[in-house]
Amino acid sequence: MKLKNLNIAFFVTTGVSIVVFIYLVFLGYDEIETPKDVIKIIASIVFPIPMLFFMRFIVIEHFLPENTDEYKLKNQKPATLFLVVTIAGGILMMQFLEFLTQKKLEDALVIAHLINSTTISSYVMNFLLYNNLKANGILSGVLMALAIHVFFLSA
Repeated sequence: MKLKNLNIAFFVTTGVSIVVFIYLVFLGYDEIETPKDVIKIIASIVFPIPMLFFMRFIVIEHFLPENTDEYKLKNQKPATLFLVVTIAGGILMMQFLEFLTQKKLEDALVIAHLINSTTISSYVMNFLLYNNLKANGILSGVLMALAIHVFFLSA
């Protein structure tokens, strides 16, 4: 794997994450009333960056095996299993957190945006650089759990 491609993917996904959050800030501009709201927005923009550093400098560069056809065939079923387990676990965890806090996820959209942006950025970086099937299964499961929870279970 070329270090140049790794660095380009890192900067692209970091930039996309920041642009998405800035766009979301303008969507929720009417809800900014206190300095605490501004701090939440800045924190939500900065939050995915350490995750991306971890993915870029630790996981991708040092711990991923070589991506061969044999590897892909061997890991297709475990990736599907990870997808299903992550969807179920993610939905249960979000439902439990709503029950525990007695608040809907939609009342704290910053948390949903953090989950979404960080997962998408990690997914894009994984896809561009490695396409690790197990990681794709887990990241896709997180996104699907968030979507199912927000669109179908929070009514």
